[in-house]
Amino acid sequence: MNDGYKYDPMIRLLKPELEDIIKSKDWKSLKEIISFWLPPEIAELFREIEPKDRVVILRLLPKDLQQDLFSYLDSDMQEDILKNLSNDDIKSIIEELEPDDRTELFEEMPPELTRKMINLLSPEERKKALNLLGYPENSVGRLMNPDYIAVKVSWSVEKTIEFIRNYGKDVESINVIYVVDDEWHLLDDIPLKKLIFAKPEHSIESLMDRNVIYLESEIDQEEAIKIFEKYDLISLPITDKDRHLLGVVTFDDILDTVREEHTEDFTKFLGIQSRDMDLDFITRIKDVPIMQIFKARISWLIALLIMDFITGGIIQGFQGTIAKYVVLVSFLPVLVDTAGNAGSQSATLVIRALALGTVKLKDWFILILRELVISTLLALVMGFGISLMGFIRGKSFLIAQIVIISMIVNVIIGSLIGVLLPFIFTKLKKDPATASTPLITSLADIIGTGIYLSIAYIILR
Repeated sequence: MNDGYKYDPMIRLLKPELEDIIKSKDWKSLKEIISFWLPPEIAELFREIEPKDRVVILRLLPKDLQQDLFSYLDSDMQEDILKNLSNDDIKSIIEELEPDDRTELFEEMPPELTRKMINLLSPEERKKALNLLGYPENSVGRLMNPDYIAVKVSWSVEKTIEFIRNYGKDVESINVIYVVDDEWHLLDDIPLKKLIFAKPEHSIESLMDRNVIYLESEIDQEEAIKIFEKYDLISLPITDKDRHLLGVVTFDDILDTVREEHTEDFTKFLGIQSRDMDLDFITRIKDVPIMQIFKARISWLIALLIMDFITGGIIQGFQGTIAKYVVLVSFLPVLVDTAGNAGSQSATLVIRALALGTVKLKDWFILILRELVISTLLALVMGFGISLMGFIRGKSFLIAQIVIISMIVNVIIGSLIGVLLPFIFTKLKKDPATASTPLITSLADIIGTGIYLSIAYIILR
């Protein structure tokens, strides 16, 4: 999908004129203006006008443009429009959506609206929709389009090209042609370019290298993302466990999924509950309902507040030492913050490596050993960096000694926490991005405070 940035200046320039036309209900003039716009341009216009006017404008557009436009709208806008359309209009739109786009729509709509839309579909399209919705959530089967071009191994190039001419116009992508046997087992994929330059009398089998890359339908979507990146694909065939060809996932569907995954990881890493959120939560927060943003942020803040109470309890337990050596308090923020920052760095690297598949769960021990070496080097540098301040501000060799040792220990512990947490969440079948920056810094606060004050108590008693 296109977010409309290319066309935004034009939309904003025309907005006053369009608002006057809409206000005067001069629908004929409006239709003449926007009927020749591209779907991403109209989608950008829809973001700039009142919700009540969107349904009216949608009805003005030609049917084919309505259908193309609908897939460019965000889910909230789609829901609002669907609730204000007649059953015939809804059917006209969703019948012509690509099956994978329609599945995405059904996933994002309220259950009662989804049931209504499914019941409006023709028996054939309803069967396709229910079949795709039957795959596990976040599986690659949910993304696939069951409409594709498949040919038999025994066909000639001439027969294949004629087949594409007759049946290819209703297929989302014909960049790649798939070869199957009589039982519909996937045998190979052939780029259209290779087919075009082959001699008409050549057989399909003569063009095959039998080196096809495919995924089973129940594999997680993240695996498909890795395959697309690794092999630089434009489409990927999807099969069942017996290698029967079921459908195709195209690059545009994967791109949407990548954006959603990155947004989800981004919000989780910041300690924001991103479930049921989409990219609008990040890019257009002025349009997202206040309570939706509140609910997304409050849960982690409450959890972190409770963790901060633990930190306060630790400080209270060392009141005697602190009262006697008040200067200790002045070093506390820099010690725990440095440990938290070191942990966040480690976690970011591990989470990214896990997401790309360059690190596996079984690699946790190797990563721990490597981080132990790296964090020790970092800790020694940071310990040296704080040593001068320890002598100047502390005005005591003992205070400086406490600060230096605490800095070294805290950086090492914070870094190891940052490495371990993503592996722990992965082992628990949770998204490693849940090992968020706020969680790591809060743990660093608790552990770092305890370590610092314990070292101070032992040395100064």
